Amino acid sequence: MFSGKHIVMASAGLALALALGLGFIVWPNYREVSSIRRQIADLEGKMQGLQGQTQALDRLGAQVSKARWRMEHDLKEIPDSPDIAGLIRKLSQEVDHSTVLDQTFTAGTAGDAVAGGGESQMQAMPLTVDMEATFESVFALLRNAESMHRLIRVASVHVVCKRDDKKPQIGTPIVRARGGLEAIYESAPAETKTK
Repeated sequence: MFSGKHIVMASAGLALALALGLGFIVWPNYREVSSIRRQIADLEGKMQGLQGQTQALDRLGAQVSKARWRMEHDLKEIPDSPDIAGLIRKLSQEVDHSTVLDQTFTAGTAGDAVAGGGESQMQAMPLTVDMEATFESVFALLRNAESMHRLIRVASVHVVCKRDDKKPQIGTPIVRARGGLEAIYESAPAETKTK
């Protein structure tokens, strides 16, 4: 049978074979597991960074929404031309001989929108509105001017109501009103002359 020497040699060979087998099977798997763990740690770090960026993006998105809302509701557009004809069309009220007896629009000469504006390209085109109408009609015209999406400045308003003491007033009194409006626009930059 087997002697003690053979059993020791067989046990040593088996242990060596087992150690080599484990070395060839376990060691590469161990290295692969270590590599995968490093990748997982890197990906988790990147994921946390992306979560921070996503939160920052959400905050920026909310700020953009607020800015858009403010732009649409609080700010006025400044066009590149006064478009007086379009402005008159939008502000004109129907002369119905009961609430509006007469209205006249007169455009003036454009000037700087900002006093002492220097090199500002902002211009103001004056538009005078003379009306003979009810106060409500005059007020409606001014409210329309101020609620337009473009920038219209109300420069002055003068309203006179003359009541005839000899005749009792029937209905709403008619007033004479003069409103000074300014259509603000941005003119094209003046071309510089070169010598």
